[in-house]
Amino acid sequence: GVSEMSDFGLQVFTPSGKALNVADASPLQFIRKIPRSEVSFTTGASTTFDFTSQVPAGVQIVVWTDFAAVIIDSPIYLDYRVMPVNIAVADRKVTISVPGYGTGNWGPRETPTGFWIFAVYPQPVTSDGWGLYVDAGGAFPAVVNSAAGLFMTAQYSITFTGRYSLNCSENAMVFCHCNDDGIGLYFDRNTRQIIGYKPAGKQWGTVGGFSVPLKICVFDVKTPTIPDWGLMIYGADGGVSFTSQEVPLVIRQWASLPSAVGNWTTFTAPASTPMIPVASMGAKTIDRSYIWKVNLAMNSQHIGYGPGALLMQVGDNILTEQEQIPYKGKTVPVIWGSDYF
Repeated sequence: GVSEMSDFGLQVFTPSGKALNVADASPLQFIRKIPRSEVSFTTGASTTFDFTSQVPAGVQIVVWTDFAAVIIDSPIYLDYRVMPVNIAVADRKVTISVPGYGTGNWGPRETPTGFWIFAVYPQPVTSDGWGLYVDAGGAFPAVVNSAAGLFMTAQYSITFTGRYSLNCSENAMVFCHCNDDGIGLYFDRNTRQIIGYKPAGKQWGTVGGFSVPLKICVFDVKTPTIPDWGLMIYGADGGVSFTSQEVPLVIRQWASLPSAVGNWTTFTAPASTPMIPVASMGAKTIDRSYIWKVNLAMNSQHIGYGPGALLMQVGDNILTEQEQIPYKGKTVPVIWGSDYF
């Protein structure tokens, strides 16, 4: 069915026939992927990336990664430590750092594969004639790079049993809705798979073993489709940045992640089918013997942390019990499935 139209603003329609008020839109624009090879993970290292020449002043930068920690294997066999990857954003400059940890080595499997940089345009950023402004109805932003817009390219409503392959690029933002907070969700950008883990005793990160409904929205980098009729908006680079054929990403809440595993943050509108991007937020030691990834988890009411893949099993009663979740207290974008399904 078609959603109720708004009193004012600009409407686009989703493939399911939903009317989406673009005046509410807070789209993301893809800026670049920072590969792991450009970031130093040596003890006390810090690497800064400056996007001030690419992103207008007043625009928020969002950094997304697939695993917000590194595991250090020290020269002493028994000393494994999970170290946070700290991400700081200040005036369109991104600094990625790790604390000083003395000696030790990290392995490729135990670090992020990359960092994805997006810009959020929640309001008009200039009044120089680029973009579209809808008076009293909100705003659709000026887009400066017509080749890097993030628009919905796929949506799925499936029965999820542990793995599901998507047709998308590694630069996509993938949002999911799952009504079981015992399942930790992860998007493997290398295989383009959503993977779900459940706890099973000491095997805290077992793939599958459940059957749950899962809604998925994929927003990927694409050149806007030029319609036979409708509206086209040109960006500051002179290319077509948006058309009425596209379905943008509308962010409805920035949810602060809780302080620890077992705590939860409530969604502002649970009845609207909240959807979150999925990834690993850090690592947790269990039974002083196992180190597991900590993935995002959710149900219709709240967001928090759930189980993930096993990183290592060292031996009985050797490791220090700890959680290392660098993203705790930071915000993640939330969209509403009711906008798209």
